[in-house]
Amino acid sequence: MKRRVLVLIVGQGSITHIIRTGLAERMKDFCEPVIAILWNQEDLIKELRQNNFEVHLIPDISFSAGYVQHRLKINRWYYKEILQTPSTQIQQKYLSQYVALKKKIKKGVTKAVELIGHTIVPGFAEKMIAHEKEMLSREPLYHAYKEWLSALNLQGLFTVTPFLHEVEIMARILDEAKVPLIASIHSFDNITKRGWPGFFFNHYIVWNKYNKKELQRINPALKEKDISITGPPQFDFHFNDQFPESKDEWLNELKLPRDKKIILYSGGSVALFPNEPQYLKHLNDACKHGLIKNAVILFRSHPLDKMERWENYVGKSEFIIYSNAPNGAKKLDFANVTLKDIKRFIATLKYTDLHINFCSTMAVDGSVFDKPQIGPYYDDINPLKQELIRKMYFQEHYLPIMQSKAIHLAHSKEQLIELVNKMLADPDSYNKKCRKCVEEIITCTDGQSTKRVSEILKSFFS
Repeated sequence: MKRRVLVLIVGQGSITHIIRTGLAERMKDFCEPVIAILWNQEDLIKELRQNNFEVHLIPDISFSAGYVQHRLKINRWYYKEILQTPSTQIQQKYLSQYVALKKKIKKGVTKAVELIGHTIVPGFAEKMIAHEKEMLSREPLYHAYKEWLSALNLQGLFTVTPFLHEVEIMARILDEAKVPLIASIHSFDNITKRGWPGFFFNHYIVWNKYNKKELQRINPALKEKDISITGPPQFDFHFNDQFPESKDEWLNELKLPRDKKIILYSGGSVALFPNEPQYLKHLNDACKHGLIKNAVILFRSHPLDKMERWENYVGKSEFIIYSNAPNGAKKLDFANVTLKDIKRFIATLKYTDLHINFCSTMAVDGSVFDKPQIGPYYDDINPLKQELIRKMYFQEHYLPIMQSKAIHLAHSKEQLIELVNKMLADPDSYNKKCRKCVEEIITCTDGQSTKRVSEILKSFFS
């Protein structure tokens, strides 16, 4: 009999990574995938059941406020003592400009008290972690998960989001029953941007050599054989020439002009970049005043953002075509992603003429298609704090992209417009480093990462 392996779907990324790449279908060859979803996505559940997958809803229970606060306390210790990445301070300082002074003072006092504890109290971290385990044992979520998992009769777990608290708790419960656990990291920034991992999986599958070193840094017990580099399965679509929509179909669906250059602006998340709409407005104003000619802007919102904040800031414009990424009603990430959505996304990468984004993975996506890349490197809304924005480009996960020199930084509104015009006129002068960027971040460019992950899963569960 085949092993029953729990496969977790917790957001849009895991749908793309596991379902749309065909990875779950491949898993049927060597195990029985038991798919569990964190929210009631009726159309996806119906589709999966029609394709003979066993599907369950994960119990809808939240952690208590006290447990969440204790995890945050452990996170602060973890960032300082274990993770030790410059990304933590870079992001915290950048986001602090949007925090009220009273709240800053309160957080500063809390950190100072905890720092004293770390320094002078013997075994402070060990006590915090032991207390977390004790608190977890009293959480209703823990007991609901334990009962639910026991009823499923599982012999394995596979996830692409091992750092999500709900997933981690399931892994800890299954580990107690000696169930083998494996994780494929969905995004290359997850290791250095997530909080304390209360548990380490038996095996990890990662994008690149940097991810492997990061994992071994936070857990030196992980050996070479415990981490595999395969490249990200969701990038396989990028290397399939037959996959995207035709250019005519894409132009028609998005109502794009055929006689103009198309500038792609990929928006960031509202949680990280509240002032980012200023760059779209600068581009729109340049088009209106004839500083950028014979071009339109295709704006694609981030999956974790609402289009309204961009439209409200910039307004409707003959020079901007707004294109929504899928959003969920209960939570932005709780939305289905169809193959049609992905086909349009790949067509957008392929047929636009140049790409603009702020510290985004989209720089890698665009580089696959040899598109010139611009990164806004200024802040007209808060110019006295623009150094904080600039440092965001030098977070640990993003450094290999910067070092590849695929991104061309615009130090001002004027330089942004100048770069746009130069790239539209002569794109080949600005895309020569794209290959280096792609190879550094996704490692494998053969479109076979899904197959490699599948083979590792097969070996792991055999």
